[in-house]
Amino acid sequence: MKHYICTGECGGVSDTPGTCQAESCSLHGQPLVECDCEDGEHDTINNAEGPSPVNPQTNNQ
Repeated sequence: MKHYICTGECGGVSDTPGTCQAESCSLHGQPLVECDCEDGEHDTINNAEGPSPVNPQTNNQ
């Protein structure tokens, strides 16, 4: 299922495109990255070059 994630330290996840809403995240206000993983691990994004890896344990957005 397609979803959108923040690649910053907040690791936020959304069902709709948008920007990071976590004020404490270094990528606050930056566009979320499209992801279509089925397992919630975001492996494609985690293995890509980016500002910082997703931390699934903090997906509390």
